[in-house]
Amino acid sequence: MMRILLEGMIVRGGGETSMKGSFSMIGKKVWNRHLLHASLSNSVFQLLVSLGFMTLIFRFTPPFFGGDLDTARGYLSTVASTLATILALSFSMIMVAIQLTASKYTHRVLDFFVRFPFNTTLIAFYFGTIFHAIYLLSMIEDHPSDRPSNWLAQGMSADLLLLIMCFTALITYLYFVIQLLKPETIVYAIQREYVTAYQGGDYQEALDKVEQICDIAKKAVSEMDAVTAVFCVENIAEMMHGAKLPSEDADDVLWYHEKIVGQLIGIASISFKERETAVSGRILDELHEMGMRYAESGSLKAAGSVIDAFALIVRNNLVGQQMVNMIQQAVEQIFSITCHVVKNREMTKDTSRFVLSSFQNLGEIGKLVIKNETYGHSFVAKCIVSHAFGQLLSTIIGPEGHKTLGVVRALLFEYMKLAKRLILKSEIIDIVQITTWLRKEMIPHRDQPNRTYPYLYLFLLMTSEAVYLRRTDIVMLLIRAVGKYFAPDQKLLLTLCRSRLEIRRFFDYHEPERYLIKAFVLWQGYHAYTSMYPSGPERQIELSGAVEDQSAWRDLFDGLDPEMFLGGGTTH
Repeated sequence: MMRILLEGMIVRGGGETSMKGSFSMIGKKVWNRHLLHASLSNSVFQLLVSLGFMTLIFRFTPPFFGGDLDTARGYLSTVASTLATILALSFSMIMVAIQLTASKYTHRVLDFFVRFPFNTTLIAFYFGTIFHAIYLLSMIEDHPSDRPSNWLAQGMSADLLLLIMCFTALITYLYFVIQLLKPETIVYAIQREYVTAYQGGDYQEALDKVEQICDIAKKAVSEMDAVTAVFCVENIAEMMHGAKLPSEDADDVLWYHEKIVGQLIGIASISFKERETAVSGRILDELHEMGMRYAESGSLKAAGSVIDAFALIVRNNLVGQQMVNMIQQAVEQIFSITCHVVKNREMTKDTSRFVLSSFQNLGEIGKLVIKNETYGHSFVAKCIVSHAFGQLLSTIIGPEGHKTLGVVRALLFEYMKLAKRLILKSEIIDIVQITTWLRKEMIPHRDQPNRTYPYLYLFLLMTSEAVYLRRTDIVMLLIRAVGKYFAPDQKLLLTLCRSRLEIRRFFDYHEPERYLIKAFVLWQGYHAYTSMYPSGPERQIELSGAVEDQSAWRDLFDGLDPEMFLGGGTTH
């Protein structure tokens, strides 16, 4: 993983591999290892190599200058002034560009520019050529032949070669400076510093590097630069993937991962505010991937921090902003992580606490959506109560439903908190989502009473709640959906009545027993009715008198008296 970080490759599940930046792999290695992190010794080495190269040019360049002394003076003056002007203008423009980049992304670009080894090479070539030209200019003496001496001609020839090299070096230098100012190059540089700090055990310094990349991402979002922001998020995710994961037995690095999750929440807040859905979606995906990895490593605390992060993002940034699609994505990812934990772990106390916390987060999200979104009831009924809540309950209940009732009782109560809000204010079509889920989970297993017991427990509780809230339409819908297929169980009624102190909060602390009994009697009566009339009762249908104002239909019969044909009768 560290090799991936050093080479700047981001490898995703499913075989997708993407190259970041405009360099080839070899060029990127050289760039990361030598150009962005040049030490003082490296700069001194660059200076010595440059001086040695210029010495060789001064020593071995053949004299090919053929002008007179006046030409030599003009030539040397032009070389010195031109190079000085170009160098000054180039550095002025570069400093302006660096300042703009620093204000737009991060001040770290100035640090990387100062450590840029090509600075030493370029300055050495330019200053060496300028000083040598000035030195030769000062050494020119009038001569009867009006021709420069051999050593002077050789020096001027060397200056011409150096002039060509200076222009070539400047073009190369500007290219690398432009690459340096690209945000992905800055991120690569900070990423390498992160790897060095993390491998050295300096976790606080490593977190500082993560924070610097997060700052770049936040500024990129503010500047509507989604590409850079997504790139930063992907690199932060790679840092998390490369770090040691907390486990069930050792949560010593949990604080480290929580800090990085907090940084991602900060980026998400700005991206949702700016409506940068590409960045926001990537953050949610990366959090989901890390939550799954935490669940696989056995650290429920770390996985719980990701669940809490999703809930925090929804509460602070999504609810009330007409971004229901993003809320749905967050809810589905909470559901996915929690389901993974339930399917791969025994239902211990820690697992139960984790699942209950997930249920509570889903419940809080549902309450806020109902309160703040235009079609919140429909969304909650479809995406939370019937899907996330419902599927989680189904996964936990499993084939031995009766035995798991003690474990899922608290979860059923969390379910009821949200279901009560739907029963109170929702349209009947929203409750159909719940009845559809109940039928789907119960009817295929109607011959397994132990498996369906928790669902009947929830069914009777919701029906009695609808009775209490005087939602007759919902009472009939629930009883018709379930009551035909399952015979009433008095033991179930007694169980709920014994739990009246626990469930009376759903009835605003009124005595729930009478509502439970009324719902049970209605269920019992409907089951008896459907047993007697499986397809409904047979009765005569009276046709006479169906059309009251018969004269209005005279034209239908071409002016004849309609009573002759609309007399009616009966049918079966």
